[in-house]
This record gives sequence, C-alpha cells and structure tokens, in this order.
Amino acid sequence: MSGDSLTFRVSIPTDEGFVGRSCNNPNCERYFKVHIDTIRTPMYCPYCGDSFPVDQLMTKDQVGYLREVAEEKARKLVFDECDQVFGRLARRYPRTGPVHFEHKPIRYREKAIRPSYSEAEVDSELVCPECGFRFQVYGIFGYCPGCRTENLLIYDANVGIIEQEITLSANPRRALRHAYSDLVSTFECFCAKKANMLGQEAKGGRFQSLSWTRKYFRKNLSIDVFASLDSKAWLTLRRVFGKRHACLHNKGQANEQYVRMVPEDRELLGKEVRMSIEEFRTAAGLLREVLDTLPMRITGT
Repeated sequence: MSGDSLTFRVSIPTDEGFVGRSCNNPNCERYFKVHIDTIRTPMYCPYCGDSFPVDQLMTKDQVGYLREVAEEKARKLVFDECDQVFGRLARRYPRTGPVHFEHKPIRYREKAIRPSYSEAEVDSELVCPECGFRFQVYGIFGYCPGCRTENLLIYDANVGIIEQEITLSANPRRALRHAYSDLVSTFECFCAKKANMLGQEAKGGRFQSLSWTRKYFRKNLSIDVFASLDSKAWLTLRRVFGKRHACLHNKGQANEQYVRMVPEDRELLGKEVRMSIEEFRTAAGLLREVLDTLPMRITGT
C-alpha cells in the first residue's frame, strides 16, 4: 500500500494457458480466448477488429471475481487499520491513567476468494503466421487479436468452423442453408476489409453479388478476381450465391432472380434448390482461390 491506494496481484484462472477475453464494443461483446504467453497491449477483437488496452477486455465473470477479491482485501485493510489506531490509543491512554482506553486486538482472518466460474469452450485454436499470437475463437471471425492481420489462415479457420457445424448438426439440411450463407458472409467480410484498405469502405457495397464484386475490383485494383476460374467453377459459385439468396429471401425456392443469376437452372424455377456438402466444399476452395488473388497489403490508389 502506498499513499491512498492499495495494490495487490490477483491471478486469473486459465484453461491450459488460455484466458477468456470479451470485446468492449457494446455492439459486439463477443467472447474469445488468448494464450497468456502471447498477451500484449493493445489487442484487437477477432470479430469486429476494434482495438482495446488489454485491461479493457476482461469478461464479466473475471470482473466479478476481481471485485470480490478487492472487497475482501479492503475489508482486511479496514480491520488492520482500525486495530492499529485503537492500539495506539490504548498505549497513549493506559489503564493506570486518569483517562484510559482499553483495546482488545482485532484479528481478522482474510478469506481466500476463489473464482466460481470456468472459461467457456470455443471452436478453434489458431496461431497467427504473422505475429505468432495464439488464440481461440467461437464461430466466424475476421482478425488476429495480436496484430489485426488479415490472411487466408482466418478464411480456412472459418470454413473449418462452418463444416464442423454441418457435421455436428442434428438437422443437416438446415445446417447447409446456414453454411451457404456463412460462406458468402465470410467472403463478403474479406472483400469489405480490402475495400477499407483502399479507404473507400465500399458504402452500399454488395460483395454478396459476384458481378458487383468483379466490377468493384476491376475499377479499384484493375484486376479480375475471377479470371482464374473456368466455366464450371464460375457456375458453381453462381449456384452457391444464388441458392444462398433463395434461402434467405424466397424460402429456399428458385425464383426469377435465381434464374437470372443461373440461367442454366431455369427448369428449377419455383422448385426448392438443393444443397450439398460437396458443393459447399468446392465453392469454399474456389473462393479461397479468388481471395488469394487480392494483395495482402493495400496502400490505396
């Protein structure tokens, strides 16, 4: 203790070296874990990318535990201080004097406060190839918490998470619908981050549209991101993006918009579109190939 402050050290429990963190952005507040050997400040939320000092990423459980410890430390301090004050008064005014003060020593035994929570389980553990940061995430994410880097390791991890959800689902058909949507969202997220690097944010951007994406990068980076795809691959992507739209906006049935995107499937008009894990995996590989054509670092144009 020094001055008016009381300083003490508290150990936060870890799960095999990983400690839980919670985003401090009120629009996010999602949970992830970081390895204590790679913690640094500032750190970044792997979901929204916002930056925070390391002490602003504690979970509600951790804050509650620290508050309990602090209250017990403060209680012990109050008892000790009172004991000292009353002890000094007793020595100053002993029982033999005309004015005397009696004091029975206070012996307060500080309680050992133990955490009543355990860290939550998450999906995936990764090591950033750029900075070596070790972290664990739940669901789809977009950034390394250590350096905010954007690389295809993150894309691969997201695809792995989506596939795992399909495998573990009791309703594979419903899981596939979500998988197609999540795959397109992952692709859209990567493209949007590249647009942000260009300083344009692509307001009103529709990276869930393949044709819009092609036009955007042709205009801003002078590249055709789909140039390496043959007609069969291009058809696969159009089908996946079209089926995702049909599931979100037309209860899974092919409508006129789907047919405009995939005229090869005109006979499906009014019928339910079919999805498969094989088509998902093929599309995921093709989109990875597309993203690999985008420069990892963009200084602007």
